Amino acid sequence: MSRTTSREGAQRVGADEGHWDEVIVGAGSAGAALAGRLSEDPGRRVLLLEAGPDGPGTGPGSPDRPVLSGANWDYSAYVDKESADGRRYPYAVGRAMGGSSAVNGALALRGLPADFDGWAAAGNPAWSWENVLPHFVRLEADADFKGPEHGADGPVPVRRQSEDAFGPLSAGFLRACHDLGVPAAADLNAPGCATGAGPIPRNEAGGRRMSTAETYLVPARHRPGLTVTGSCRASRVLVADGRAVGVEAVRDGRLVRFGADRVTLSAGAVGTPAVLLRSGIGPADSLLRWGIRPVADLPGVGRNLMEHPIVALWALPAPGGCLPGEPMHQVLARVSSTGGAPDLNLTLVNNVSDLDVPVMRGVLRGRTAFSLHASLLTPRSRGSVTLRDAAPDTDPVIELGLASDPRDVERLMAGARMLWSVVRGSHFADLVERVFLWTDRMMEDDAMLRGAVPRFVCPSWHPAGTARMGPASDRTAVVDERFGVHGVTGLRVVDASVMPEIASAPTNLTCVMLGERAASWTR
Repeated sequence: MSRTTSREGAQRVGADEGHWDEVIVGAGSAGAALAGRLSEDPGRRVLLLEAGPDGPGTGPGSPDRPVLSGANWDYSAYVDKESADGRRYPYAVGRAMGGSSAVNGALALRGLPADFDGWAAAGNPAWSWENVLPHFVRLEADADFKGPEHGADGPVPVRRQSEDAFGPLSAGFLRACHDLGVPAAADLNAPGCATGAGPIPRNEAGGRRMSTAETYLVPARHRPGLTVTGSCRASRVLVADGRAVGVEAVRDGRLVRFGADRVTLSAGAVGTPAVLLRSGIGPADSLLRWGIRPVADLPGVGRNLMEHPIVALWALPAPGGCLPGEPMHQVLARVSSTGGAPDLNLTLVNNVSDLDVPVMRGVLRGRTAFSLHASLLTPRSRGSVTLRDAAPDTDPVIELGLASDPRDVERLMAGARMLWSVVRGSHFADLVERVFLWTDRMMEDDAMLRGAVPRFVCPSWHPAGTARMGPASDRTAVVDERFGVHGVTGLRVVDASVMPEIASAPTNLTCVMLGERAASWTR
């Protein structure tokens, strides 16, 4: 069967809401950046659709209060596979202007050069580190480091907490990492910094998270060519004769249609494959089973879901360990589980309450805690995003597949043991009153720890890869290296879905870079 299999016209569409040069679905990390940049051209008419409400302040402003209900898609994901007794986990990705950049921890970490060189080697030569670095530079205003590898006047502010301002836990964590042989890293975004421990670069200003709604849309709102529409949920892309001609959406309970010369999906690695599938773009056999007429047979849509799995150690601090008002995220160590390339982030998360992490409510019971995370940066496990049915208001089925590959379990075991060495080390042990769940015996017993990791593993809310980039000869690829969907003219995907391999960092800054890159190719 060819990739383009049938004609899909504008059947069953609602009221015509006009025509634009560009319709972008999703005002998140990539979509808002793309819309803001495209609106700089006064001759271009751009429509940005967002399922969340309009307004730059719809997400929580403090970077120390991530993932609050009301600004999220309140999905529930299977940690491994869907089953009657399968463990599920809240999967709260952003549903607000700014998307997940409006609800995350505001960690402004770049992917590593090796990530992008790997993308290039996989058949996407435009994505080498040499080619993407200028777009990272363009997006940022780094307050701490200057030079050709850092931006000074981009829209996204980047700054680090001074080590002089670290509280006891952050300072102790950093010293403990150095005791483990992790070198000091003043700039974790430096291209030459592979492993290292140091202050986390964050996209904040004046204690406020600076989402892409703040950094890209607020300055663009006055431009006559940009229209931003909130509370508008895209249901499908309209395709006629193999070309995207618009978007069907639900707004105020009504079905509406927005015509477009080009459609860009930036709805995230959960939302984008769901829209593609409802549009008839995906594996033809599955589409027919859901009663959807195939438009383009692309088996990779919704497959290859990647996440950064986390093993977390939760603990109560000794008196004075957590200081009131101290930022949650101050320090991080990027390390290797094997002695080779870095594949783990070890992170201290300060001043956590059960309001911040509802799944810990029964454990914390109103007390302030902290956690140490070992996050796997280069997972081998894969999951999927599929439809339950064709209805646009039915949540997709998310199977994360966390730690389903035994190699991931072994590396997370190594990460957990590194965290245990920190907790028990001379610079940190006196700052800890009590550790929950984990014990010395578990850490010392391979079989016990190997069984514990899959039970305790949780996601980072960093979905990626569900519309992966690759050449047309790759049957699992969904888009080409310039974001164009194979087999459908005038349709792009610009978000974390396109990552062939997940970036070795929280995905937010890389997604902003994707938006910048797409804009540079559109001009």
